[in-house]
Amino acid sequence: VKQFTAAAILKLEMKGKLRVIDPISKYFKNVPPDKTTMTLHHLLTHTAGFPAAIGDDYEVISRDEYTKRALNSKLLFAPGEKYRYSNVDYSLLGAIVEMRSGQDYEHYVYENLLKPAGMSLTGYRIPKWNPDAVAHNYIGNTDWGTGLSKRWGADGPYWNLRANGGMLFTIGDMYKWMQALDSERILPK
Repeated sequence: VKQFTAAAILKLEMKGKLRVIDPISKYFKNVPPDKTTMTLHHLLTHTAGFPAAIGDDYEVISRDEYTKRALNSKLLFAPGEKYRYSNVDYSLLGAIVEMRSGQDYEHYVYENLLKPAGMSLTGYRIPKWNPDAVAHNYIGNTDWGTGLSKRWGADGPYWNLRANGGMLFTIGDMYKWMQALDSERILPK
């Protein structure tokens, strides 16, 4: 999912809606002093300093509450100082996709990335998934269920998971994504 979020940000940059060098304070209000130098590029490259996660993947949390919680969290290091994989970075980028596009995250990604790539079986709720056809996740020998069996809102996962994970897809659609990127149908080199 992170690759779709990153591509959505680049697509918005191509449309003149943002720049990856923009500080996050351009998009979020009340950014604390320790985060004022943070840019979209820091979020894209996992160098913002946020922890790996804030809360549980299936916690019911709105975009605004998630953003507030993230902005009020303690950074692990100053922006740009180190690399640390972070789902928080990508959920914040997903919020920016919504704010700058005027669409919810999944619809923007579908209309601007997935549909042009011919990917009809990738998404949260837009594909009309047959629950019996969705792969089960396993932790060891324990069946953890499917993404569809977890607590989601009507429009997909809540914000601890949105834009950073949880999206369902087929191998065929991922092949179409690779072809679309290689052919520059989605983004130029």
